[in-house]
Amino acid sequence: AIELAHALGNKNPNVAILSATETPIPSMPSSIEATEVLKSIKKYETKSANIYGPLAFDNAISPEAAKLKSLTHPVAGNADILIVPNIETGNSLFKMMVYFMSAVAAGVVMGAKVPIMLTSRGDPIEARIASAALAALTAQNSNSH
Repeated sequence: AIELAHALGNKNPNVAILSATETPIPSMPSSIEATEVLKSIKKYETKSANIYGPLAFDNAISPEAAKLKSLTHPVAGNADILIVPNIETGNSLFKMMVYFMSAVAAGVVMGAKVPIMLTSRGDPIEARIASAALAALTAQNSNSH
């Protein structure tokens, strides 16, 4: 996701690791997992991204919500990338944006020799074109390294 953000022109994206709380607590496994993920990917911070978590969704995307919770990390309220705790959360978030906000989704699988377009049978033509453009940009960016 960080590499993709770079390819799209965001040289220092803000990455939020989501949970339902901002404090790691044993009764909420996703908050503990977010802390572990943060530790494992911390090496990318300052080089190419700001990474922080756990954060609840509102505190990841809303500067006002982050301020109310006294969260001062640069990612709080300013996330460009959301790392979700599980596929159900990610799928729900994606579909809410598409169906409630009229968002157009583009999908690409990265890490292979060539990018792989990721589309759904139900995607409109705009999403298919956006996915093709994203795959082309990703391929172009990987060839320039």
